[in-house]
Amino acid sequence: MAVSESGVFILLPILNERDNIGPLLDQIEKALAGRPYTIGVLDDGSTDGTVSYLEERLRRPGCRVHLTCRKKRLRSSQRGGALLTLLEWGLENTRHEIFIEMDGDLSHRPEELSDGIRRIAAGAADVAIASKYVPGGRVVNRPLGRRLVSRVCSSAVSALISWRIRDYSNGYRFYNRAAAELVTRHKIRYGSPIYLSEVLALWLRNGLRVTEFPTTYIGRQEGLSKLRIADLVKAVIAIFEISSRYHIFGFPKRRPKAKD
Repeated sequence: MAVSESGVFILLPILNERDNIGPLLDQIEKALAGRPYTIGVLDDGSTDGTVSYLEERLRRPGCRVHLTCRKKRLRSSQRGGALLTLLEWGLENTRHEIFIEMDGDLSHRPEELSDGIRRIAAGAADVAIASKYVPGGRVVNRPLGRRLVSRVCSSAVSALISWRIRDYSNGYRFYNRAAAELVTRHKIRYGSPIYLSEVLALWLRNGLRVTEFPTTYIGRQEGLSKLRIADLVKAVIAIFEISSRYHIFGFPKRRPKAKD
């Protein structure tokens, strides 16, 4: 069954992306021209002028950006918590039927938006992942060490959760409103990037149709020195915990919010 053409909501968590956010928004707007959309941006405490630029951009006529600002309290990435906050806002404040998660550093190509949108709009899948690891997918401008770590980690997650998915870590994902609502009805435990694997396991456990299509991932020349051993250990523990919920215990639902 095809999804009604009632628009697209982009979830865009960022931190210190002053040099990238302008070109990225320009490219997204070009790719979505002629289609109703809203771009939800959550800034996690940028100190490089990103927020000032966005506030100036918001004053442009016809700007379709919604900006949320908060201060990141933990040293590690809180990308998952940012995505959940944006997801809840998009559901509560828009009627868009297609939700898209992207990175704010130009690692995800806006030229591929139409491909993912088409898959969801046609009803071919509930979730479509732009995958680095399916035939035709590739990674450029990323050191070999980081590529190997990413590939090994993704294979390990596949072994623990489901071999049906090859790329659990890519944050370029498309899904329908029903998939978005399913996330907000359940308790999400992780605010770190492990959120991506947790939510994907939730979707698979609930029988959603998940597909992958090839993407070109643009690396940022990040080296192994930026990987923190403590974060890797936490990620390994988290994946085992998520696997236990996927295979055995299930994903508990959230309590309904109390009405005033």
